[in-house]
Amino acid sequence: MTQKYSLLAVVGILLVSCLGQDAPTGPSFEEQLKKDIVAIDAFLATNAISVLKDSSGTRYAVTKIGTGAKPVANGIAYVSVKGKIMSTGSVFADSKDAFVKITLSNPLLPCWQIVLPKINKGSSVTIYSPSGLAYGTGGSSDGSVAANTNVIFDLKLFDEVEQFKTDTTAIETYLATNNITTAITDPSGLRYVVTVLGTGVKPTATSTITFNYDGKFLTTGTSFDKSSAPATSALSGLIKGFQIGMPLLPAGTKATFYIPSSLGYGPTIDSSGKIPGNSNLIFDVELVSTN
Repeated sequence: MTQKYSLLAVVGILLVSCLGQDAPTGPSFEEQLKKDIVAIDAFLATNAISVLKDSSGTRYAVTKIGTGAKPVANGIAYVSVKGKIMSTGSVFADSKDAFVKITLSNPLLPCWQIVLPKINKGSSVTIYSPSGLAYGTGGSSDGSVAANTNVIFDLKLFDEVEQFKTDTTAIETYLATNNITTAITDPSGLRYVVTVLGTGVKPTATSTITFNYDGKFLTTGTSFDKSSAPATSALSGLIKGFQIGMPLLPAGTKATFYIPSSLGYGPTIDSSGKIPGNSNLIFDVELVSTN
């Protein structure tokens, strides 16, 4: 139940700017940029690809228009990504539709910093980047992208609001299908059923709780984590679904939580690798004690 995020291996390649120092000889940044733009525009023309042109030299095509808010310059966003070498089409990084968390104020590839604030969440976009706005004269840190290489990024930008609607609809459908009519709806999106009502003290946000749990996937009912003995944790260190749900329960209560992914492990794969992104969860819990 601890909230953790695992960054996929590709993040080290994609999300940290690997621009090298200008070589003592060779073309200047401006000269290389002009050369790159000519190559990119020729590639686009040959393949009959329509794009939007940024004054930086970056080209991009929005292949799906989302309805969410645009990321802000210092905000957090979740993206899935495939990176390809433009000249060969070879893939050098692929999150395979899994989302990774980025902070736009951190060192990102310049082409990402240019394009992402222009795109609504929920959109898909293809970026055609000059080398100087990607990995520059230094290439990528792992050597998979050589110096002065033009690259293509296929990105999907996650929409939290749309996912929340999808998640709560899925939970409501599950409850209706299984004739669970006693579920209580919390404004957060959490649904819960009290099976045994305790008489003890309710925890607060700063409490440490002792509890039993069995975590299952909503879609399959398969258990992914189960306590063999009562666990003890600061409530603030648990997933949001627990932080919201546990203070609703007196100690001694047994309940079932139906947790949308946004209150669970979110759009990223959890650190254990057991829970895929955007997983709605069921937790059977027993609040043993609180202090």
